[in-house]
Amino acid sequence: MFEPEQNRGRHSPDHGGIWGKSAKKRWHSGCVGGPFVPSNISVVIATTVRMPAIQSVSLFSGRVIRFTDNKLAAALESIQLNHPRLIAIEALLAQTPAGKGFIERVERLGLRGSAIHLIVQSNGKWTTTPYNVEPAAGAADAGAHGDRKAVIITTPAAAAAALKGANTRRAHRFKVLESLNAVVENKQANLVNISILGAQVVSQPSLRPNDNVKIALPDGDATVRLTAHVAWSVFEQARMGSETYYRAGMEFTDAAKEILEDYCRRHCEDLPLPSY
Repeated sequence: MFEPEQNRGRHSPDHGGIWGKSAKKRWHSGCVGGPFVPSNISVVIATTVRMPAIQSVSLFSGRVIRFTDNKLAAALESIQLNHPRLIAIEALLAQTPAGKGFIERVERLGLRGSAIHLIVQSNGKWTTTPYNVEPAAGAADAGAHGDRKAVIITTPAAAAAALKGANTRRAHRFKVLESLNAVVENKQANLVNISILGAQVVSQPSLRPNDNVKIALPDGDATVRLTAHVAWSVFEQARMGSETYYRAGMEFTDAAKEILEDYCRRHCEDLPLPSY
């Protein structure tokens, strides 16, 4: 039985708070199958790099609780306790292994009335759009991850972009034709794919999110030198043997578009990789 209205304090669910440990179980039951509607709270999750820009624009009404990508466990706990009406996650973060795992955990909570949206940047402006997932048919990067899911944007403009292969990405990625050994912070890394805005690499030395790094890309007898910050990183282990490595996505901070377009033409496949 739920606590009578007259006995609820200012920290009741109707006020966006919690009742305390003794009532936590009762509130969870209400969230999943009971009479409560979601609270007027929006939980926003973004990378530490982009959170200031997202926070500077008024995308959300009501109370807003913000978490960066290094606080995903705290964000999940807040969602469990507050039953927010909106859970908004930065689109590029949602495409990382950590982001996908976070969304899957949120979906397993089964919070009725809570909507998941993606925060996307389009034409220099931040906006939100509903989130949905479908299997990624023929994704070139699937490999051993054949069950990988694709982020599908369900607004008309984004749907049109998806038909062109753009999806939420700001630039096409291209698979490297042959193995290229890049140098990241004076240590060797294998270049997996690249765009004019960033690259994915595999490295045995550790690469941590938000690290600022110097990159040297081989280009025949020359070298293309860039700086970047690590947007995401995941620790992996080969299926056969005990070899371990880090797979990381990096965003260039000083790249010249023309130089990287030429680089992609010389070293990458003609067709871009599918967005997912």
